[in-house]
Amino acid sequence: MLANLKVPGVYVQEITTLPPSVAAVETAIPAFLGYTQLTETAAGESLVDQPVRISSQIEYEAIFGFGPPVAVTEVELDAAMNFIRSDLRVRYYLYDAIRLFYANGGGDCYVVSTGAYSFDGSNDAEITDTDFTGPGRALEAIAKVDEPTLLLFPDMAATDATALTDVQKAALLQCGDLQDRFTICDLIREDTISRPPVAPDPAKSPGQDFRDSIGVNSLSYGAVYTPWLKTKLYHPVDYPILENMTLNFADGSSLTGFDHTQLHNDDTDILSFMRIGRAKAAHADIQLNAPADASALTTALDAVEASPPANPLPDAVTDARTNLDAAIAAYDNTDPNTLSDLADAFAAYDAALTAAFDPDANLRRIFPVYGTVANGIENDITYQPPSGAVAGVYARVDEARGVWKAPANESVIGVLGPDTRYTQTQLGNLNVHTTGKSINAIRAFPGRGTLIFGARTLAGNDGEYKYINVRRLLIFLEESIKKATESFVFEPNDANTWLRVRGMIENFLNLQWRAGALQGAKAEEAYRVAIGLGQTMTAQDVLAGRMIVDISLAPVRPAEFIVLRFSQQQAQS
Repeated sequence: MLANLKVPGVYVQEITTLPPSVAAVETAIPAFLGYTQLTETAAGESLVDQPVRISSQIEYEAIFGFGPPVAVTEVELDAAMNFIRSDLRVRYYLYDAIRLFYANGGGDCYVVSTGAYSFDGSNDAEITDTDFTGPGRALEAIAKVDEPTLLLFPDMAATDATALTDVQKAALLQCGDLQDRFTICDLIREDTISRPPVAPDPAKSPGQDFRDSIGVNSLSYGAVYTPWLKTKLYHPVDYPILENMTLNFADGSSLTGFDHTQLHNDDTDILSFMRIGRAKAAHADIQLNAPADASALTTALDAVEASPPANPLPDAVTDARTNLDAAIAAYDNTDPNTLSDLADAFAAYDAALTAAFDPDANLRRIFPVYGTVANGIENDITYQPPSGAVAGVYARVDEARGVWKAPANESVIGVLGPDTRYTQTQLGNLNVHTTGKSINAIRAFPGRGTLIFGARTLAGNDGEYKYINVRRLLIFLEESIKKATESFVFEPNDANTWLRVRGMIENFLNLQWRAGALQGAKAEEAYRVAIGLGQTMTAQDVLAGRMIVDISLAPVRPAEFIVLRFSQQQAQS
């Protein structure tokens, strides 16, 4: 402006003396990759392989729906028909991981649907690694989004170890290439995976297969946790889930299958089945047989299902037919005047018919034992991979303390405890291993609860990036400074610009040092920033358009091993 002074007067010019500031980036925004109930928006647009940002469990449910039902193979009741235990299998874990993430302090996150989950009541889950790693699939889609800082895929824990580690290796490579995110890994729970379940090999140490197959690339960008977690997350149960289960009673009798179309009783009639839950267990000696071998009970139970819950139980098929004919007759007597009236009539009839033929609602009202079994299963123990809960702990610690605090010695909320307890020798082998591939243990402590008790990356032999908080702190500092420095691209590569860049970075690092992220009694002991001709650049660098900044840091590291030294001394008086 001063170069154009022509009119006499007073002019004001503002001179910038302070360097620009660095805005701190977010540190705990995970991306959950897995199978969902819904794969389209309300407008019909596909959600598959589309990263969606959410901020709550309610928002997840509104967009992606809920989790799949559990698979039930066996239920045990006592002599008073009280629920004792069940053998459950959860085949898809994304929804439960989201629930544990928010229970442990999680906030914003991304969800990438790899497709709709399938459920046929069996233990098998249709999960393939190519749904995650294939061209244009979930991992490639999330790589194009800058904001996520954590990657996890709990559904892959339901498949075999080879497929799981293939996805984990691809995620680690992405983290190493982008240098702005970190992978949280799960292990296979060997005794519960399907096709068929495999018992753990006692000759192998925990995590040995994982260490053998995870590879050696970008290991400092990931951490793995074990064991799985026991939870009591609510899982809704309806009639189809119970069709293939075995119901064991206290007197040794059992009901194999809950398929009401194939039930018969060799001793008495349908009244014996109706007394289940109101009489002794001996009355529950009902077994599943082929349809051709079924007795008149089949017809009677079909009539039960065809009646609305509020009606008394039919004595024969004719009563059920009478009820249904009455409903149809009521519909036939409607006299719609418009298409809208006709649509309303259809809707009302459809709703009534749906209610009349809802086997779950009818069975809960008619047979108390069915309600007992369903309610018990809905609140029984299931096992979950820990990655969702761990991501929530990361977010909670980052918010309360900072990304430089190791996410260890922290409570895991919403769980009953770890499903396995290791010996001291096993814990030592998990934490420190000759391969350097450390595995972080989740442990139960009397009076303290369930705690994450490990803080190492998979690069346990790396002196610089051995600890999770160090790697994540460097990601945070690098990303924050990188984004702030972008404003200097194409600025004059001279001393004035160098001074502003150095001042901006030093101010930011000073704030982090004061917050506790960097170690040192004085600022110069915690960090150092160098830039300039003869320091970090040569004349050739300037001619080539390169501005080089050297940043040295002293990140804080966790006190992993605390040694208390005691000695005795002679009495002084």
